[in-house]
Amino acid sequence: METQTDARPGRRRSASELDEVLLDAAWRQLRNEGYAAFTIDSVARAVGTSRAVVYRRWPNRAALVLATVRAHAGTIVGHVPDTGSLEGDVLALLHEFANRMRRIGIDVAAGLFSELDEIPEQTTTVATDAFRQVVDQARGRGEIGDAPVPDMVLVMPGMFVRYSMLAERTAPSDEALARIAHELFLPLVRYHAAR
Repeated sequence: METQTDARPGRRRSASELDEVLLDAAWRQLRNEGYAAFTIDSVARAVGTSRAVVYRRWPNRAALVLATVRAHAGTIVGHVPDTGSLEGDVLALLHEFANRMRRIGIDVAAGLFSELDEIPEQTTTVATDAFRQVVDQARGRGEIGDAPVPDMVLVMPGMFVRYSMLAERTAPSDEALARIAHELFLPLVRYHAAR
């Protein structure tokens, strides 16, 4: 097990303690200085360790930021809402994505999206997978038909939330989220599922 000595003599951190300290230092730097100024060097210095220790855990800046965001703002993976209705699930999921963007900050979210090629591919499909699960839940309740809903439809809500964030530099309003759900996503899901 890899350990790292902290500032007190005789005290050694376990690997999990060091991970937690590194993620806390990374979160502070992101909150205080923003994504553009974020560096692995400064995180390592803040903790009193080397860059190599950080790189053994996360291969690049984007991977460290993603781990930091998940540790401090949570993730939707494994927590897709089940309100009992397709409409309720879609609205709850859209609100969760928008609220997560508010928690991590537009600057950090935009910076992370600009480096998607630096993070694992499955990370980029989290929103699509979450909306697929919502559709599957609705199908299981008998709310919609059994025909497949194209991936292009499932990608769409997450893309609109990202567009709002990048173009308008803010998370979408409740009204905008309701319009994404009622005017775009739900009609397309019902159309395709019934074919």
